[in-house]
Amino acid sequence: MDFIELFDACVIETNPRPDKYTKPTSLEAKLSEEDIGLDSLDVTLTMVLIMEVYGVADSEDFNVPTESLGAMQEYMQANKTREFDSVEAAMESVT
Repeated sequence: MDFIELFDACVIETNPRPDKYTKPTSLEAKLSEEDIGLDSLDVTLTMVLIMEVYGVADSEDFNVPTESLGAMQEYMQANKTREFDSVEAAMESVT
């Protein structure tokens, strides 16, 4: 499953009108308002939904790195308890 596509789907789910959001083009993208147009609350809401997709415990939310999309992906891959073949299947599991 493509992590950038999953991130994008989670942004749209948690923020239906992301006026300033710019979809990341690589895993090196910084999770900052300057780079992708999401403020810290938007990033947190998106991260919580991604954690739910991967089955990462809520108690881990302070441990998830949010400096870049790649760092978040690595953490999710290392701590996941669920996996999906597609973004669609992943999003159906949490919405």
